[in-house]
Amino acid sequence: MRPSVKIPASAVETDVLVIGAGPSGLLAALALARLGIRVHFVERRAPGSQYGNADGLQPRTLEIWKNYDILDGFSLHAAYVHAMVAYEQSADGIGLVRTTPSRNVVVSARYGFEMAASISTIEATLRNAAEEAGADFFQPVAPASLDISDQDTEDSREKVYPIKVLLRPHFSEEPTSLSQGTRTMDDKDFAVHAKYVIGADGAHSWVRRHLSIQMHGDQTEHVWGVIDAIVDTNFPDCRFKCIIQSSTGALIIIPREGEMVRIYVQLPSAGATGPKGSFETPESTRAKILKHIVDGLAPYRIEFKEVFWHTIFSVPQKVASSYSLRDRIFIVGDACHTHSPGAGQGANASMGDSHNLAWKLAYVLRGWASRSLLDTYEQERRTYAQELIDFDKQIMDKLHGGTAEDYQSMLHKRNMFTSGIGIRYQSRLTSLGSELCARHLDIGERLPPSLLVRLGDWHPTELQDLVPADGLFKLFIFPSDILLATQNERLTEFAISLVQCGENNIFQRMSIYIIVDSPKEKVHWKDVPHPFQCWRSVFVSDIMDGSRGVYGKFGISHTGSTVLVRPDGYISMITELSGTGFGRIATFLQGL
Repeated sequence: MRPSVKIPASAVETDVLVIGAGPSGLLAALALARLGIRVHFVERRAPGSQYGNADGLQPRTLEIWKNYDILDGFSLHAAYVHAMVAYEQSADGIGLVRTTPSRNVVVSARYGFEMAASISTIEATLRNAAEEAGADFFQPVAPASLDISDQDTEDSREKVYPIKVLLRPHFSEEPTSLSQGTRTMDDKDFAVHAKYVIGADGAHSWVRRHLSIQMHGDQTEHVWGVIDAIVDTNFPDCRFKCIIQSSTGALIIIPREGEMVRIYVQLPSAGATGPKGSFETPESTRAKILKHIVDGLAPYRIEFKEVFWHTIFSVPQKVASSYSLRDRIFIVGDACHTHSPGAGQGANASMGDSHNLAWKLAYVLRGWASRSLLDTYEQERRTYAQELIDFDKQIMDKLHGGTAEDYQSMLHKRNMFTSGIGIRYQSRLTSLGSELCARHLDIGERLPPSLLVRLGDWHPTELQDLVPADGLFKLFIFPSDILLATQNERLTEFAISLVQCGENNIFQRMSIYIIVDSPKEKVHWKDVPHPFQCWRSVFVSDIMDGSRGVYGKFGISHTGSTVLVRPDGYISMITELSGTGFGRIATFLQGL
């Protein structure tokens, strides 16, 4: 029985049409809807379709999900991946030797672990939040044509809908009846008129092909099988991330929710047929994957009690030549970069694209920025994708030509990158500034976590929780010790400059927080100048270990500093605490 999905009887007008409802498309829809943007997303898969794909969220992605307030619910259904261990082939070639286990995430992070769950759980979390925020969807439908008007011009108010996408039902059953101003999808196409389109439709992206955007890179000879299953085994480390270099090739085990595990297994290239590297039948696919896992884990025993999903794939390492057309149509996720699962980036890289793009689209649609802001999406994310492909080549070389410990060592060595924490953007949004005012912060990197105390009620607060995904810049003012007359004067000068700029609409797009370096027992939130007097917005760097708290962690100057953080949580600017410093901030925001 075909699904009953209803659409408006007439053509749809929307701000943004998202094509594809995997993690990247769903996060884009969620982010835009949360910012009050009209967004529709479409998906060719029928509801409830089973497939595998990405299943792990890295520490930076967990921070992002926390910013969207969707992490806590997801975490109840996910496995926590704290530890990693490598197994090497024994000297006699017929057994496995366990090496010293280690932490999975070795860099300092708010979340010092990965979380893993089924793609259906990941997508359900995103989709439920997107729909709750007001995003609409059509499913199962696929794009049939896409046209963009030749008359499209810069319009700061974005009143026009220059893009027309014809959508087509993606099933062939007989049409059903019309009802109350809507019609159940049948064999007739319907149109969506949009201001912007995001192609989030995967590695074989229809949007990318329609725009004639090329993928550059290599299609490697490596072939892998992957299976999600509940197993009965005497192998002792199924709740660790395991890298196993056996006599038959490499295996990677990832713990999953409940008793499930995901296992990747290296397969001989000669065993695959067809351009996608797929075996001839699903039955032979499954049989070959299971045999290679059983052989690779020997002398340990493993039996498969229940198999939920399996597939094989070859490893493409490619990046799109362009990420957009005329700053109107964009591609995200696997549509613009493809790589192996060896580094565990999958959905993390894809959702990072959408997180970067969504707030910029919202700013343009609101008239807060020119369309040239959208150029920074490709500048920042394509550079990251190139780095990802380079790293993916290194990691696959370790898997196919090195030892398991080589692979583990590489993951640890590059953990700032694989965790997502070390991503650093360079564009006009990462203004060169007075980094000496905050020596341990890097412009272009995400704002690190740190514990604070809210002065109004002494409530412990995580700094990153002050950076929700609400579309606003965050200005953090670090005036040092405001009990010192010199610092109080500097903060007052900054406040006067801010008030003088009060008629400018930049305050619509910015939240301001004060973090003082004074003993909380001796200072009050009303000790700050009038524009900043809000008990919810004044914090203290609580000194627990003599390290000056966040001041010591960030290397904040004793003369004070300000840090401007973008809506996606990355640092745009660092300035001295002065009227001149605020002038630079105002000029930056006015120039978006």
